[in-house]
Amino acid sequence: MQTATRLAAFTAGLAVVGGAAAAIGSATGATPPGGVSANSTGAPAMAMGGKPMAAVVPGADGTSLSAGGMTLQPASIRIAAHKQTTWRFRIVDSHGQAVRSFERDQTKLLHLIVARTDMTGYQHLHPTLAADGTFSITMRFAEAGRYRAIADFTTASKRYVLGTDLVAPGATTSVPLPAASTSATVDGYSVSLKRPSKLIAGTDAQMTFTVMRDGRPVAGLQPYLGASGHLVALHAPDLAYSHVHPSGKDLARGSITFDTDLHKAGPYRLFLQFRTGGRVHTAAFTQNVDKDNS
Repeated sequence: MQTATRLAAFTAGLAVVGGAAAAIGSATGATPPGGVSANSTGAPAMAMGGKPMAAVVPGADGTSLSAGGMTLQPASIRIAAHKQTTWRFRIVDSHGQAVRSFERDQTKLLHLIVARTDMTGYQHLHPTLAADGTFSITMRFAEAGRYRAIADFTTASKRYVLGTDLVAPGATTSVPLPAASTSATVDGYSVSLKRPSKLIAGTDAQMTFTVMRDGRPVAGLQPYLGASGHLVALHAPDLAYSHVHPSGKDLARGSITFDTDLHKAGPYRLFLQFRTGGRVHTAAFTQNVDKDNS
């Protein structure tokens, strides 16, 4: 079946599915029809140290619709700015069939990262999965422009990171990438970053973020997505994606440590999320990664 035909059939099917089936899925942690599951214990499919058990398939960094025989199939790529919009998509296999069985990573079946191409408007979302394999999410774009939607998921013990462009029509002005920094402020918190003096592409590096308030480390960091924090790195300008899991070595009060491996040279925008008082906060940092000249 041709791609255009599949998309037309999918869009027509969405009108029939409606909202009731979309209530099944990761928002409640329930296992909907269609074989969605975690591992045999019901725990997130994670290895020691918070790293995912599944290896990312080659070429899956969010810059392409397809990789490893899987394709992200959006119902539409136009999203209205300044209003709540429900966006729907499917993950289809090499035969054009919707995938309905996903393995949990950090408590969720699929992580959806959305950012405008200038790295503004960052959102980390968790769509709901319907029994027919359709994901749906309600989101709001505060500004017009071109965005990237990146789906990070694991199925059949393989991890995929697929992406598609979304367009919010309207007049827009690009925001320059902020200069590299090891400090950020958000919602009354100050966050500092400790890392190696030089970051080298393709080389492991440990990053520790310390969350402070009123000059003191925050003692009450709460778990978020089954871990002490969450970190996403987006490479500029292509928005190639790295989803970095906590290392489990948070020894100091208010600190969150990650083991990272940023594969490309150039600037990255890091988005750290942490939770206090039942609220998730997002602190953003720009970091530069050098080429490996060895």
